[in-house]
This record gives sequence, structure tokens and C-alpha cells, in this order.
Amino acid sequence: MLKRLIFLVALTLWPLQSTVQAQDIAERALGETIYVPAYSRIFSYPNRSDLLASTLAVHNVDPKTTITLQSVDYHGEGGELIRAMLEEPFVLGPLQSRTVLIPINDTTGGVGANFLVTWTSDEVALSPIAEAIMTSGIGGPGPSFASRGRVIERRTAKD
Repeated sequence: MLKRLIFLVALTLWPLQSTVQAQDIAERALGETIYVPAYSRIFSYPNRSDLLASTLAVHNVDPKTTITLQSVDYHGEGGELIRAMLEEPFVLGPLQSRTVLIPINDTTGGVGANFLVTWTSDEVALSPIAEAIMTSGIGGPGPSFASRGRVIERRTAKD
């Protein structure tokens, strides 16, 4: 009887748990650094790879607060900085987005390339969505996929 009760409670709470994990909308910060995986090529066989274009998209999901992209840097698979993608800080108003492109013929990043996105705000803001969209874009259908960024540093009002 006790096992059945535990099972029913777990079954009842399971949908709530998965809903809460879907998005952490309560996360607010004064700034963050976000790591976003990107790929300039992927291997389909040991000696065959497909070239990919990578588009980084940063979305300010906060409907009320402006954020400033301080830097968007493209790094190679060895960790080295390949190039800064912004010449100067870029202000993203509420619900505004910014994209940068690594063209399909640019293989300098290698298989394990990445972007580091640093943003700040004068007041606490929702964490933006930063993701890279990779596509082969040559002729017919080819590989296309996206990778979502991960916060690696957060600045809060307590810091």
C-alpha cells in the first residue's frame, strides 16, 4: 500500500517537476558570460566532413529591460581567440535580437569552435537566449542543428 501511495504521489508531481525545469524565468542578473558551442564542420565518416555556416543569435527575452552586449568573441577548438565579432558594445532593447555569421567557407574555428557572449545591464534583467544555428546550406538538404549557450559567469546585485 505504501509503495502504491509513493508511486501515485510521484506520478502526480512528475509533470510539475518537468514544467519547472523547462525554463528558469526567475533568473535575473546584471550581466553574464555565456559559452555557446559552434561548429565549422562535422564528420559523417572518418575521412569525410561537411562544412557548416554558424549563425549566432542573441535574443533579449526581457520585455522591459535593455541589455548591452559588451563582447561577442569567436574562439577556435584550441581555445584561442580567432576574432571579436563586435567593434563596440551593442545595445539590445527589450525583445530585440542580434546575429553574427561565420560563413560556410570559414573553417578557422575547427570542429569544436565556440562563442563567448558577455552582456551587462544597469538594472537586473532576464538572461538572454544565446544560440548558434549551424547549417550546410549547400545545394540540397544537409545537416542543420542548433546549440544553446550555457552561462559560465553571472554578475548579480549581491556581487
